[in-house]
Amino acid sequence: MSMDKPTSREQFTLSLRVRPEPIMVRDPFLEFLGLVGPEEPIAVGFEELVKAAGHMCPTVAGAYLVLRHGLKALYGDEPAVRGNVQVTAYGGPTDFGYGPIAQLVNLVIGAASETGFGGLGGGRFRRRDLFVFRNDDLRHCEFDFARLDTGRSVHVAYEPNVVPAPKELSAAIGPALSNGDAASVARFRSLWNGRVEDILEADARVVRIQPAG
Repeated sequence: MSMDKPTSREQFTLSLRVRPEPIMVRDPFLEFLGLVGPEEPIAVGFEELVKAAGHMCPTVAGAYLVLRHGLKALYGDEPAVRGNVQVTAYGGPTDFGYGPIAQLVNLVIGAASETGFGGLGGGRFRRRDLFVFRNDDLRHCEFDFARLDTGRSVHVAYEPNVVPAPKELSAAIGPALSNGDAASVARFRSLWNGRVEDILEADARVVRIQPAG
């Protein structure tokens, strides 16, 4: 048996039949600290969301698509600006996947709840309270995105069931988790990852955007 230690990956790359394009953002705090040039955008790829979440699933794919299309509705072809977008989720932090989605929103555009960065000096570069949970108005995977500089806002709904899930998926979960044999795990992985790829391939068809309010 080899006792060699596994080597670390320098880059985390997924092998998918679709190639999700990165979300382009500007970060004025990074610019202020001189870590990137003035108005120099950075790219946040789908792989980074998967790496941060620790897995790939329809919710992670949904967070990516909601962000990409919601920000495009607000900024067009320009990069979104971290700290300049407030996101409202219709539900509480433990409803649906809103808690994990909030963490991925924070990763991409900085918007966070009360635990977010409070800013420097008078609150410059603040990200705290830019992610709001509407505990009083529960809906399934619906969000408002609002730009703080222009006031423009859009309502974004994630509708993964536009792409039907494989009928075999539910039945494959149990054997993979309980038996753990190679064939059961391989079967589950194929169906699970294929479901995510179907959603990514559907792209804008699983995201509905309309004016907020």
